[in-house]
Amino acid sequence: MLRLSTRLAISGGREGRTRLIVTSIAVAIGVAILLAVLADFHAFRVTNNRPAWEDTTASHVAASSADRAELWNYSNDIYHATTIERLDVATLGAHAPVIPGLSRMPGPGEYYASPALAAMLRTTPRDQLGDRFPGRLVGTIGPRALTGPTELVIVIGYRPATLAALYSTIRVDSIATAPGRQIWSPYFRDAFIGFAIAFVFPILILIGTATRLAAARREERYAALRLCGATSRQISVVAAVDSLISALLGSLAGIGIFLLLRPTLANTAITSQRYFATEVTPTLAGYVGVLVIVPIAAAVTGLLSLRRVRISPLGVSRKVTPPPPSVWRMLPLGIGLALFVAGLAMTNHQSIGGPAVPGLLVVLVGLVIAGPWLTGQAARFVPRLLSGVSPVLAARRLGDNPKAAFRSVSGLVLAVFLGTMVAALLPAIQAITATPTAKALSNVLLDGFTLSPICGNTVNCTGSSQPGYGFAASSKEQQQIAAQGLPPRAGANVLAGLRQIPGAQTVPIYSLAGVGSTAGPPQYNSVVPCAGMRMLHAFGMCAPGVAVVQANTLGLYSDNPMYATQPFVNSQNPAAHGNYAGLYLQAVLVKADSQATLERVRTYLVTHTPLSAGGAAARTFGEAVQVREGVATTVQRLIDIAVALTLIVAGCSLAVAAGGSVVERKRPFTLLRLSGTPIGTLYRVVVIEAVAPLFAATVIAAGIAYGMSALTVAKLGPVGSPTPVLDHAYYLIMGLGLAGALAVLLSTMPVLSRVSSPNNVRFE
Repeated sequence: MLRLSTRLAISGGREGRTRLIVTSIAVAIGVAILLAVLADFHAFRVTNNRPAWEDTTASHVAASSADRAELWNYSNDIYHATTIERLDVATLGAHAPVIPGLSRMPGPGEYYASPALAAMLRTTPRDQLGDRFPGRLVGTIGPRALTGPTELVIVIGYRPATLAALYSTIRVDSIATAPGRQIWSPYFRDAFIGFAIAFVFPILILIGTATRLAAARREERYAALRLCGATSRQISVVAAVDSLISALLGSLAGIGIFLLLRPTLANTAITSQRYFATEVTPTLAGYVGVLVIVPIAAAVTGLLSLRRVRISPLGVSRKVTPPPPSVWRMLPLGIGLALFVAGLAMTNHQSIGGPAVPGLLVVLVGLVIAGPWLTGQAARFVPRLLSGVSPVLAARRLGDNPKAAFRSVSGLVLAVFLGTMVAALLPAIQAITATPTAKALSNVLLDGFTLSPICGNTVNCTGSSQPGYGFAASSKEQQQIAAQGLPPRAGANVLAGLRQIPGAQTVPIYSLAGVGSTAGPPQYNSVVPCAGMRMLHAFGMCAPGVAVVQANTLGLYSDNPMYATQPFVNSQNPAAHGNYAGLYLQAVLVKADSQATLERVRTYLVTHTPLSAGGAAARTFGEAVQVREGVATTVQRLIDIAVALTLIVAGCSLAVAAGGSVVERKRPFTLLRLSGTPIGTLYRVVVIEAVAPLFAATVIAAGIAYGMSALTVAKLGPVGSPTPVLDHAYYLIMGLGLAGALAVLLSTMPVLSRVSSPNNVRFE
């Protein structure tokens, strides 16, 4: 029976071979795209789960052997808005631990750099970058220490005495091997999984639609076999083998397409970073799963299409209209919305909407389940809204089998849902982050010199260093530096050097502690000269005639630009008296006239503030906005790719379904033309059958997506966040996508004209 089934599938005449080729191509497209999604997700997981040597902490063993220890001072730097990971290290013995990717730690006067940073150092003027790193390049860092080929990392060797004098230096006797715990990693993982799962739906729909291609014609053949004496079980074997062969050929072809496109995929940055090419690949389980699950799913789909044949050998001729979908199909959609609202109620700014993700997935499933019922309801209104014969014929067809009608457009409905959520959420996120004030300060750099701005006027802030290495628990003067900033003389030298850099304008911020009797209320922690405020008026203006004011600058150090760029000076700020230039220098604001000037300023600050306890890299407010927007851009890129791929897959599904529907109705269409029905009427029937369920479901999907986005902004956004507004780009993209789908549908019209030709009547 297997041999007969294989022969029927491969040698079933021109129509059978055409169906086999079309089905295999459709499956190949879905499999190739699915493998690409699995490959990028695998690269994301590998990168996210790599040992995070950067998280190494101080040794907790009081008497650890010096031969197996070293001194660490880990920090970040920035060049052209890109973070540079910097590790200053001094080995204490021959058996000191070594980070992954290096054969040994650098000695004094040496450093290792990642390949991307090494190339940058060779092409960038030294006063903009190279002068920040003392010593000479002795080698590059291997991939085991990096998250991707573009990551910037440097490991610099020092003498122990030199490194011990720097703040935040710790003693290390082992390297961390656990995966990193970055704040955005769980969110990206959940978003990736959620949208990958969402994207699987249209792929499965495409595969299912393809394997059901010309199901009615196959049912006729299977019914004929039943009349010749074949049993129901034998017919099931024939149908399963037919679907298995086409799906298996399509899966193999899809793997081949993916392997051809894999080098290109490895060079794309689907997330915010590039991955190593060797990591952008599905796992062995992914390949095996595609080769097993896709053919099995196709076989199951083929078997499900035989329900009428199993009734009796004459089951195909007894085409009884199936019962219409009930309103209960709306229940999963309602449950998903309830779960989403409940998840938003439980979320906070740390979980970033994570509890609402299950509800989002259930809503996606609910839209697919509710689609046939919505299609049935739309069929009732088609004859009322449109006049003529075509709407009546199309409505009858939609009402008879709304499940099949919706199946061909379900992928487009999911694409509209995802696209609407993105278009509604991202402008609101961008508006919250890139405020007008933040944009006005895009070229203003902030560098703080205190351990933490929340230390305020106290002098008891201590570092995280181990006793004997760095400032921790050492002299009172060093603790005062951590609490208030650079000492007066060191601060004056820094300011003098900054003023010598052409194109840089500097505004100092002094610590209020030590002003004495003139110290203001406890809410003020800084002293700011009003001349600087006139240059940076976005932060506010002093009262007329006041030269220096007391201010609360704690908001400056927030990582959220919306709070960091709030004005902190106005006419109500009390004046400061005395020699403010003799105070500790808490921070500096530097306005640069070009990117080159900005990098020279940054290089100067890195090399001339060794006493600084700030720990954070000097960053412009514009770069802080880019960091925030980068997270939203990564999510947008993921969703845009999902929407684009979904539209491609959905268009293929629509073409396959429309073409198959025309072929299945070859006899009735031919008889209609023979009775005098114009071909244009039949064209309109096919178009209305696709447009009616598409319009009904997409309107509901877009409305639900917009409502969910508005609830998300209201929950996670600050008070006063604007209500999401869909801009012209959304309507343009969605319009082009739907127009493309309809164009694909219209491309099947020549098939209708050919198969319904009256000349075919003699063959029926």
